[in-house]
Amino acid sequence: MGGKSEGEQTLSVSRKEVKYLLSLPDRLYLLDALDRLLTPDAYGGYNGYTVRSVYFDSMTNEDYEDKKNHADEKKRIRVRVYHPDDKVAKFELKRKSFGRELKESIVISREDAIQVLHRNYEVLLKYHNPISQYAYDLMTTRLYRPVSLIEYDRRAYTHENFNTRVTMDNNLRFCEFNYDLFARHLNFKSAMPKEQTILEIKYDRFLFKQIQDVLSKCDLSKKPPSKFGTSRQILKEYYT
Repeated sequence: MGGKSEGEQTLSVSRKEVKYLLSLPDRLYLLDALDRLLTPDAYGGYNGYTVRSVYFDSMTNEDYEDKKNHADEKKRIRVRVYHPDDKVAKFELKRKSFGRELKESIVISREDAIQVLHRNYEVLLKYHNPISQYAYDLMTTRLYRPVSLIEYDRRAYTHENFNTRVTMDNNLRFCEFNYDLFARHLNFKSAMPKEQTILEIKYDRFLFKQIQDVLSKCDLSKKPPSKFGTSRQILKEYYT
């Protein structure tokens, strides 16, 4: 998964992002409609794929507090894989500013991902790029540590023009204080009803009218959820 080998140049993607919460009927409708309009993700195809991420936060939980308080500028730091047997992982820094998203990714080795999970952040410096240096400085000075492991099932679609990407994520689940990204068997707990789907639409400049027409037939009034925020809030409620 991911399409890049370890050590390649940092991948940087900037675009607008909107999120909605879909019902099961709207999910089924969109799957059929988007199959006709867009191209399924090259790595997932029509059957989709699994995404597993460990998120990090500072000792003062500043990223979670920014999310909870609806700050205009927010950030996420995570390590992501798509299968427990993956030989590489994505180290990602995701920043949002007034509705626009910048996501910067580094492909790191499985061994280095394990070191990062153990808070040995100096392994990031071997990748020799501004993002790894920035992340190292941030995570060491503000004492970042793993805070949440989540997993979900994704159907993804892309369009070659205007940096367009549409994803539908369901069966969101989390693990209690276990951050073993490469474990084959984890004791997951559900983080949202299985009949609900998180719809994310990312694009640059404008969204195609055909996609707008399809979306207009769905109920997009429900509050957009946050995977990071949802898992953090559930863990907080569960243990307080």
